Amino acid sequence: MSGSLTDEILTELAQAIEIPDGAYEAADGRYQDLGGWLNDDSKSQSARYQPLVSPQGSFRLGTVTRLWKRDDYDLDVALNLQEGITTKSVTQYQLKQLVGTDLNLYRAERQIQEKLEEKHRCWRLKYQDQLQFHIDTVPCIPQAGDVKAIIQERIIQAGTGPLLAHDIASYAAAITDDRHVSYQRISDDWYTSNPEGYARWFESRMKMARGLLESRALQARVGHIEDLPAYRWRTPLQMAIQILKRHRDIMYERDLDRKPISIIITTLAAQAYRGAFELSATLEEILRNMQVDYVSPQILNPVDPRENFADRWNTPDGRRLQLKENFHAWLKQAQRDLGMLLSASDYGVLREHAQKRFGVFVKESAYGRPTANQSPAIHVIRDAPPKPWRR
Repeated sequence: MSGSLTDEILTELAQAIEIPDGAYEAADGRYQDLGGWLNDDSKSQSARYQPLVSPQGSFRLGTVTRLWKRDDYDLDVALNLQEGITTKSVTQYQLKQLVGTDLNLYRAERQIQEKLEEKHRCWRLKYQDQLQFHIDTVPCIPQAGDVKAIIQERIIQAGTGPLLAHDIASYAAAITDDRHVSYQRISDDWYTSNPEGYARWFESRMKMARGLLESRALQARVGHIEDLPAYRWRTPLQMAIQILKRHRDIMYERDLDRKPISIIITTLAAQAYRGAFELSATLEEILRNMQVDYVSPQILNPVDPRENFADRWNTPDGRRLQLKENFHAWLKQAQRDLGMLLSASDYGVLREHAQKRFGVFVKESAYGRPTANQSPAIHVIRDAPPKPWRR
């Protein structure tokens, strides 16, 4: 099968598992509404601290996939109280309770029926509407300047340029966690998170395909690609990650606790990306370059190299679930399955493979001898999923 046709099919596959722009816009509307309410000092206690609500995770990166055997979308937001509050003036417990009180008032005013649910690091607010999602709100405050300086130096040592490292480190935040030994006492020792810094790093990887992004900006009639939200960049890197995540979801749909987590797939894929414009070439180079040491696995957080995303693999729970073995089993299977998809010589093979490994059905009428304007009709399927493959 020709390279151009393969890319056309892969793009159709990525579009079939992508959520529509309207879903991103609806999620953005939720963020904006919550942020606006929290900044109203007649309603919110947090308002005096200049709260900033910002998305994080796959919605921020533009790598969300359609639901597959899950109840709802998980939308993560950071609620950063930017002024007048520090680790020296408040405990993690006090910060979390302050935010929880405001979220409960917001829930009541917006007539959200589900009760606010407390998690270790966040508060979960569940919406019952057409989008099927919940918002996990992580309370946080800006990290201290000396901590940011340490993070910046470590990012530079890991190979990131000074300007980008400075920009990334500036977004580091101190977050609450009820498992922390200092949770209920004043302490400078808080866990650090940096979802916006991660998004800036991820965007720097997508910008390796600068010519492609310039054409995207022209098509959207904006001066710079940064004028568009990340989900509208639609780079080969984003689509490749969506395809890999869908493959993972189907492979482990009956064994969710053992599946490789999205942050590991996203980080390794972004690090392996070399700026290819074509989706097929992007998948090939990612799967070729996505390597993790089997004996001493380390997947360092690119925006805070003190953190190893694979640290759970060597815990008693991680060994029980064979997280390391399952990651390598998934990677080998993905390399095999994407290799077969990329080298398919006819639509019959493609159709079977797309359905079995990616939950996408290619109509029989779509294959045969294509014309220049012909593209396969692809639909997401929900029933008769394949059994998971794992060690």
